[in-house]
Amino acid sequence: MRRTLDIARTAADLALQGKPFVLATVVRAEAPASVRPGAKAIVHADGRVEGWIGGSCSEPNVVRHARHALLTGETELLRIGPEDLLPPTGVTTLTTTCPSGGTVDIFLEPVQPSPQLVVVGHTPVAHAIAAIGEAIGHRVVLVDGRGGLDLTSVEAGANVVVASMGHYDEAALEAALALTPGSLALIASERRARAALDLLRERGVSEQQLAQIDTRPGVELGEVTQEEIALAVVSGLVRKLRSVHAEGPRTAIDPTSGSEILVDESTPTADFDGVTYFFSCNGCKGRFLAEPEKFVRSGGAR
Repeated sequence: MRRTLDIARTAADLALQGKPFVLATVVRAEAPASVRPGAKAIVHADGRVEGWIGGSCSEPNVVRHARHALLTGETELLRIGPEDLLPPTGVTTLTTTCPSGGTVDIFLEPVQPSPQLVVVGHTPVAHAIAAIGEAIGHRVVLVDGRGGLDLTSVEAGANVVVASMGHYDEAALEAALALTPGSLALIASERRARAALDLLRERGVSEQQLAQIDTRPGVELGEVTQEEIALAVVSGLVRKLRSVHAEGPRTAIDPTSGSEILVDESTPTADFDGVTYFFSCNGCKGRFLAEPEKFVRSGGAR
């Protein structure tokens, strides 16, 4: 079992590395639960768990809710236990039929590191973009460019803005495209942007790659000054980031308990009479398979 201190260190390391995770903390437990209040675990985006937040009844449900929390960015308090639970306001109650019994309350806290914003340029607008981005919580990397384009600290998926104003636009764009950026923008006049794209074509850059370059970044602010251009560019980036909404969770009714559960690729399933049923854990699935006729009236997939 990972100690609480180890979990805290791992969480800090993941945040510094810019990797998303969910911190799961047991805030209440009733015997005979296998965890105690204060127990912590980290749930990674791929569902891996570091730490201990319960056995085969608790962990699969925690993982599914944690992965959904990463999509929504919302915290959640789970209560996992037997059928006679009374759901308090604001608590997601999951009924299990595990023979071990016990009830646990687990608080899920998604941690989404701020996006990396890479600004290439030594110009006033480049410095303004970096300052605004840093002020609103982005992890900013400012690449001067005059001494060479050192992009070794740039993460895959970073948002890159080339604001060199014609000094080394093409070289910066080529270097950025090789990094698989989350977005790539060029600040330039329409004529200058066309010239830069034409030169990249001559250098063998494909149309598919060129299509990734946004030559009109930002929102329409009627910008005039360098600072206003920077504000427009960062505003446009924020708008794009916030336009990616998580889809609503897919749910089903576990026929062994009648409780609503989240459904993903890890959810245990069983088919009976042409209907697919979903279960909160493998133990519930086993009970169903032993006596499916007993449970089919409780509902199935939806």
